Amino acid sequence: MYTKVNNGFLVLYIGLRLVEILSNPTKSNIKKILLRGIPVFAFFVLAMLAAFRSWDWENIYYLETHLSLLFVPIVLISESGLDTEKRRKMFLALVFGCLVTLAICYINLILGILSKEESWGNWFAWDNIGHGFTAVADTHPTYLGLFIATSILFLIQDESFSKLWKYFFLIVFVFGLFQLASDMVVLLLFMFFVYLAISKVSTYRQQLMVLVSGIGVCALVFWTMGDKYMNNRMFSVDSILDEKRIERWEVSYEIFKENPFFGVGFAEIDSIRRQKYMDGDYSLAEANDLNAHNQFLEYLSINGAIGGFTYIMSLGLLFLLSVYRKDYLFTFIFFVFILANITESTLVRIKGVEYFALFSSLFLSWTNRTKK
Repeated sequence: MYTKVNNGFLVLYIGLRLVEILSNPTKSNIKKILLRGIPVFAFFVLAMLAAFRSWDWENIYYLETHLSLLFVPIVLISESGLDTEKRRKMFLALVFGCLVTLAICYINLILGILSKEESWGNWFAWDNIGHGFTAVADTHPTYLGLFIATSILFLIQDESFSKLWKYFFLIVFVFGLFQLASDMVVLLLFMFFVYLAISKVSTYRQQLMVLVSGIGVCALVFWTMGDKYMNNRMFSVDSILDEKRIERWEVSYEIFKENPFFGVGFAEIDSIRRQKYMDGDYSLAEANDLNAHNQFLEYLSINGAIGGFTYIMSLGLLFLLSVYRKDYLFTFIFFVFILANITESTLVRIKGVEYFALFSSLFLSWTNRTKK
């Protein structure tokens, strides 16, 4: 319900802006939208190619998840009054959205412990973290972790937030990342330190102290209270490259080798992948109908070489452009997004698609750093 309400407001806003744009189109504005939006539009083109791979018009419903890749850049890049304050408000919306989501999850966790009369030592038990923690909010731990990581990066560099509230948010978000028990959480936390170092440690000395203290306390509590399985999941590099994940990667790569140029498309990928899971006796992957859990391999299997090439070029362009602009916030947003795509197919689910469409378009619409 929470997600549907947010999506409803987004659709309403996009619809109103599209009406405004279409009612007063100009040649310069259309040219600006097309040129700047290429890295985002490219993924919508891939979705169209995958949807109509079998030339069946009924497959048009596959595009529903990817419509934001077309409309969001049109709306944001055409926005002439997208100043610093409006950009900040979009990040604040993400910050408070993450806070509300964590509050819902923690309230549900506390009520569950009280109703079952469990020990508070079960706070980090396997069924109270990860998917078990976020199920009540109808969201996936990886996506919420990605949103929280982005929020932390924004808070670190934002100078308008009061320090007291900023520290409160940082502590809550760091604690929340451990509760999510995402495979990439350790790498994400490491990136915060790199971000602080590059952005002058002296400027963010207090934020660094809060992060170090929060991460240290959370890691100690998790290590002490968490069960063995979850500790291995959080603090072991092998959890990122576990055998079952490698098996799914191999299956996706096999599909790519059999269809190297254009892939198999949306209509065929699930049945082909499921059959290969059965042939390889990958019962868990077959029973849960799991995707590649790697966005690059996902594009290779669905769109072939053209999909993999477009994925690398588009994300590479966004990352290098952010470095060129010296926009450290978006540099690390894109880098964290790339890291998350190593173990997840984030552009398969609507949450990941909307996140990428919104923040990539926001970055491409922003010209304060450079006119080029």
